[in-house]
Amino acid sequence: MNRIILAYSHHNAGLAQHIDRQLSRIGIPFEHASERLPGELASQISGSGEPALLLVTDNFLKDRSCMTGMLAAVQALSVEQPLLVVVADGVNEEGQPIPTHIDRMVNALQYMNFWQNAWLDISTQYQHAEGIEKQVFEAELDAVRTIANQVGDFISLLRDRGYVSAAQLEADDYAIFFDRFGLSDWHGQYRRLVHQTKDSSEVVEAPHLPEMPLSSGMLAPEPLEEPELPALAPDFVLEEETISHESASAPEFLIAPEEDEQAELTDHTSDVDQAILDAHFWLEKGYTERGLELLQLATEQYPENERLSQEYHAAIAKYQPVTTLPDEPEPVETEPVVVDSTTPENPNEAKSYDLMGDMAVGKGDFLFAKYCWDRVAELDPAFPGIYRKLGLMASEHLQDYRETAVHYLHKALENNPEDAEVLIALAHHSLQNKAEGDAQHFYEQAVAADVNFRTEENDRLFFAHDAQTPEPQEEQPIVAPEMVADEQDISEPVPELPTTEKSAGPLVLITGATSGIGKATAEIFAQNGYRLILTGRRVERLVALKNSFEADYGSDVLLLPFDVRDAGAVEAALSNLPDHFQNIDILVNNAGLAKGFSPIHEGNLSHWDAMIDTNVKGMAYVTRIIAQGMVQRKSGHIINVGSIAGKEIYPNGNLYCASKAAVDALTKAMRYDLFTHNIRVSQVSPGHVEETEFAITRFDGDAERAKIYNDFQPLKSSDVADAIYYMATRPPHVNIQDIYMFSTQQASAVAVNRSGRV
Repeated sequence: MNRIILAYSHHNAGLAQHIDRQLSRIGIPFEHASERLPGELASQISGSGEPALLLVTDNFLKDRSCMTGMLAAVQALSVEQPLLVVVADGVNEEGQPIPTHIDRMVNALQYMNFWQNAWLDISTQYQHAEGIEKQVFEAELDAVRTIANQVGDFISLLRDRGYVSAAQLEADDYAIFFDRFGLSDWHGQYRRLVHQTKDSSEVVEAPHLPEMPLSSGMLAPEPLEEPELPALAPDFVLEEETISHESASAPEFLIAPEEDEQAELTDHTSDVDQAILDAHFWLEKGYTERGLELLQLATEQYPENERLSQEYHAAIAKYQPVTTLPDEPEPVETEPVVVDSTTPENPNEAKSYDLMGDMAVGKGDFLFAKYCWDRVAELDPAFPGIYRKLGLMASEHLQDYRETAVHYLHKALENNPEDAEVLIALAHHSLQNKAEGDAQHFYEQAVAADVNFRTEENDRLFFAHDAQTPEPQEEQPIVAPEMVADEQDISEPVPELPTTEKSAGPLVLITGATSGIGKATAEIFAQNGYRLILTGRRVERLVALKNSFEADYGSDVLLLPFDVRDAGAVEAALSNLPDHFQNIDILVNNAGLAKGFSPIHEGNLSHWDAMIDTNVKGMAYVTRIIAQGMVQRKSGHIINVGSIAGKEIYPNGNLYCASKAAVDALTKAMRYDLFTHNIRVSQVSPGHVEETEFAITRFDGDAERAKIYNDFQPLKSSDVADAIYYMATRPPHVNIQDIYMFSTQQASAVAVNRSGRV
């Protein structure tokens, strides 16, 4: 490292200049980083690779440009890039200090509220905007909502990593600073310089400094003259007598508690009491999810505190609906949501939350939509259609909230007893609870309200216990209706195979499963008892795999013939999965190909399109749909099949190498987007692999040109499948980010020992 990044909000430039002025007296090389554009400050911290001193103030925590991307930036810092966080007072417009506290959850809550209110303000403007202006507000809504969701995690991260106050930073002549950045040898020189300056009216030149420690990697700077900086604002001048000897002798970095909490560090009684008070404040106000979240965070922080655990479980029992087990004869009635029947004080707030829920549904964030619409119901129980929205959305997308959905649907019927769509939803819930008579009743009411709901399929469904069971040959296979095929690939319907009830083991979806690595991967998962969703363009091969896996391993297999390049086909197939195949645990993005082997000026445009559309866009299309469910469930694993071509460029590889480099970049980007949702993202990057159609596809069916493995032993497709299975079977807390693999006779993309197969 050649410098230290000094990052702060521009409102706190006076404090930053004060620190710089003090430490630059002996040549500490600071590079100032302040917000200009949203996310830019975060990029400066995480992208520089240099150590950083981060000034966190009230201004910083309330500034969009400072907070954008900051959580991910701090999380991404490596051990080699030390960070010192200094929590200091902010300033208001008049230059008066604003205290900044993050030591308790109640303090963090004020910043969560600040960003939620900011979202509401923007959403109100969004409602009245049109055209381009509306698009601008929509982008702002997304950005502010992300910060609102992350600010609590950011503050928790700072607490976990440790921070110091401004006074603790300056204590003992910045001892903590020098110790944190591995500059202990410089501290003595700094102290001598500072105290000589205090004892003499003469100007003392900076002494010759020792070289930076080799372990730090920082280059020793040339001695610098003290810079001419503006006079320090009085708010930031720390008088010497305010820094006690006791504080100066504490070089610890986890110095978060205030003085009045020192005696309570062992049992955390004060923090626990405050957390319980805060949680009950929100619970009693009707903000159920927020109150429960506060208690959950507190129990995670103090897992040994029995009182806190009891309070949390008691709150869950009191405020969270009870879910009926499927095998119970009678569904348990859930208590109605407590709402205020008076006229809402702020009708615009309810409208804003309603709009927020609509946008969340559009983005597939159904849990957040439920939270928003629950808030609408709390603010205004008479809000038009709110229970209908909640009931239908929860029925379709939130399987863990079935009983809550039933409650919402009944509330919706109170407003419109002839809502056929609500009645049909209740009929489905009745079937799930094994209440066939109720299902018939609701279905008949729905048909009476809207005859269009009477179909042969619905008749069979809701009167199945009275009717003859259909003959097996009359059943139709489950395949995506919209699918794209090359030539004769998908020419015949998939024949229905006899089905039996399978065990509910882990579920893996594999794209491009009809050959090569995809086929080998499907087999290893089938051998180990996984349920499978197999996709590909060649139906006859998919059917053969299904027959084989069911006969040999008793596998539960769903076939989805579609082309990953067709976004519509991907959407149609993956958004309408049967209930038994909806919760995908592992996604293996294997579908890919290479076309052509020509220099850039001779490239075939159709080859380029095929590689980009399959290797990059196809992978993104599939991941977008599957990741939505994983985010809702807060679990999942995505494994992308990349290539050494994404890491090492070779002659005539141009567009193929570029597409696989995109896979490598997308894998890293997915990891940043999804790790906060407890989702693992991995990649396997193999070199030459035989037992695949890679070469024959690249050379457009030219079998002679495709004989590229005859004079050495490459990897086998089963070798890559083993690596994928290894990744997928690590403990939940382990994520293998990339396996970069060659055969023994290959050292790089271009270095291959072709002396014969071994």
